[in-house]
Amino acid sequence: MDMKHMERPLALKALAADGQFSGYASVFGKLDHQSEIVAAGAFSRTLGKWRGECRSPAMLWMHDPTQPIGVWMSLYEDKNGLAVQGKLALRTQKGMEAYELLKMGALTGMSIGYRVVSSKVDIKRKARILTDIDLFEISLVTFPANESARVSDVKSPAAHEELSSRLKDDSDATRAIVARLNQAAQNLQNTKHYPTRRV
Repeated sequence: MDMKHMERPLALKALAADGQFSGYASVFGKLDHQSEIVAAGAFSRTLGKWRGECRSPAMLWMHDPTQPIGVWMSLYEDKNGLAVQGKLALRTQKGMEAYELLKMGALTGMSIGYRVVSSKVDIKRKARILTDIDLFEISLVTFPANESARVSDVKSPAAHEELSSRLKDDSDATRAIVARLNQAAQNLQNTKHYPTRRV
């Protein structure tokens, strides 16, 4: 299977006390550096299929299928793109790390794992328009800082206050987590366990 990855800055709209967050996993009409554009409606068929099976794509850590970090509670297309609402598994190590790094702004990317079903060529824009996409998973990933990556609402979870405080106060541990994330992202770029394209 020719699975691709498309990364976007994490346009995070909210991060709540129980680990719920929302944002956009993909934005319509944006030309990427691979000269591809996701068209409005490109996810409608695959989302219908997921709903029909009463399931949702996996929420992964850095595209690692052995490290799920939560669940996607809602996925739908609006005028801007693929809007998602997820919930992190805060009782897992990776889930809590993701929560802390989202709060800090150190984790600022989302990436979809997908296969192109149909596309067309826009000669004027010299781009490939993706009109139908099979969506397999959505990962939280590291990504360079970007103005469009914003957090509008962040609260400290009362149930995890002690752990949150410890992680914040332990700057060495926090730096080590960020270093591991950067190394994981670099390793992901260098591995070729299946064909990928980074966008």
